[in-house]
Amino acid sequence: MKREIKRLFTIAVIAGSFILTSCVDDKKDKNEQVSGEQQEMNDHSEEMKSENGSEEANAEFNDQNVTKAYEEYLAVKDALVGTDAAAAGKAAQNLEKTLAEAKPEIAGIAGKLAESEDVNVQREIFSELTAAMEPVLKDAISSGKIYKQFCPMAFEGKGDYWYSNSEEIRNPYFGDKMLKCGRVDNTIM
Repeated sequence: MKREIKRLFTIAVIAGSFILTSCVDDKKDKNEQVSGEQQEMNDHSEEMKSENGSEEANAEFNDQNVTKAYEEYLAVKDALVGTDAAAAGKAAQNLEKTLAEAKPEIAGIAGKLAESEDVNVQREIFSELTAAMEPVLKDAISSGKIYKQFCPMAFEGKGDYWYSNSEEIRNPYFGDKMLKCGRVDNTIM
């Protein structure tokens, strides 16, 4: 009996170690972690606003329509990082309008995201949107960088990608629950 308890305890400790090391920051208090990360997000958003188009400085495109689409894609991503379904829907609606004529299939995906009021459904559609945007971004980039980022924990451990104008990880699939979970997987130049 003692041997069985010892074995179960060992398994539990090992499993707990994997969970703790997967994507959780080493912070003392979860409340401090969340409020600190939310403040960082707010600071980052303010920096982006004050720099007026910092995304364009990182990646420039040979097509103004793609430039606008990328900015709107980033707005969708940032809204999902903030777990703001209304803002994600509005940004997706703008993206849908921008791509309606040039890329109707991607506009349709953005339209589905705009119609949903459930942030979890929006995150699933965002995955599809990200995959559809890749060839558009790769074909039109003329200078700068786009960071292709990956979260291994997204969608029950299947993992998924998103694009960013910064190397800093801000996870749209988990928002403040696992804000910094992820890595830069590739750089599009």
